[in-house]
Amino acid sequence: MDKLSYDFQNTYREKNIYDPTIFSHIDSVVKVHDQAYNNPMSSAASCLNVLGSMAQMPDDLLPYLNSFGLNIQKLIPFPTKANVGGEIYNDIGYVIFEWIGPKVSPINEKGGGRGFQKTSVDAYVLAVIGGKITQLIIEWKFTEGKSRPLALERFSGLRGVERLRRYSTILVDMRNGKSFPFNFEDELGIGLYDFSIDHLYQLLRMTLLAKTTTPITIGDMKVEDYRVVHLTHSKNDDINILYDKYLDFSPGLKKYSGQQLHEVWKDILSPSEKSKFIGAHWDEAIKNIPNNSLMKYLFERY
Repeated sequence: MDKLSYDFQNTYREKNIYDPTIFSHIDSVVKVHDQAYNNPMSSAASCLNVLGSMAQMPDDLLPYLNSFGLNIQKLIPFPTKANVGGEIYNDIGYVIFEWIGPKVSPINEKGGGRGFQKTSVDAYVLAVIGGKITQLIIEWKFTEGKSRPLALERFSGLRGVERLRRYSTILVDMRNGKSFPFNFEDELGIGLYDFSIDHLYQLLRMTLLAKTTTPITIGDMKVEDYRVVHLTHSKNDDINILYDKYLDFSPGLKKYSGQQLHEVWKDILSPSEKSKFIGAHWDEAIKNIPNNSLMKYLFERY
């Protein structure tokens, strides 16, 4: 039984969202992906079904997240109506969706908002890890690569020129400040252009957003640390494996052809950054959810 097939997921079309009340806890300014409501193949729907269904239940959420090796000591409810650099977050719960950080993008993105035309984190959680208030920047993948092709040329064309300028400016500042997150050589080897592949491009933006928003003040809390968490479905090798067919525009990554994405990304990161990255499979952790009704639905579906 291929649970990532359209035929299987389509049987859930009439109950695409386990708990529709989750939408009432999301700020009305958020542009929730249209497909979250009616597309059973949607990553947004699967993220809402898992993390959204536990957003008000920290006793269920904590063991689920800790199964990824995060070592969370305590979950912190997001302070509703918090002003984060001019962006007001009217969300309720322990998980925030389409997080963008402050109103003015710290990674040079112009315009847009939560869920549209700006780097928006799929899920965002505040937690205590190692005694520090830590922000979890979570990217969630389900059927990408299977249900739709991956974009492979994010740094090509006129828009690619703008993207290169935008993110390279941030990286130059980080290099000058000796906090460069990637294991780049001065001249040869891997470079920014190698992150043209859709899922690596997203990991790049997540990493830069995490670094540029730490530390940050949210309500009366000072966030001191971060983790970048990339969660995929264990059966989606189109995302989990860095196939050679993805690397035509990423020559610096050719040596990683056929290897696991999460292992490749960790190898690309600088030594200090490796401990801040978690790559795992969200479906394999479903069995750790204490809520039997939710666990049964998620286990049978995903």
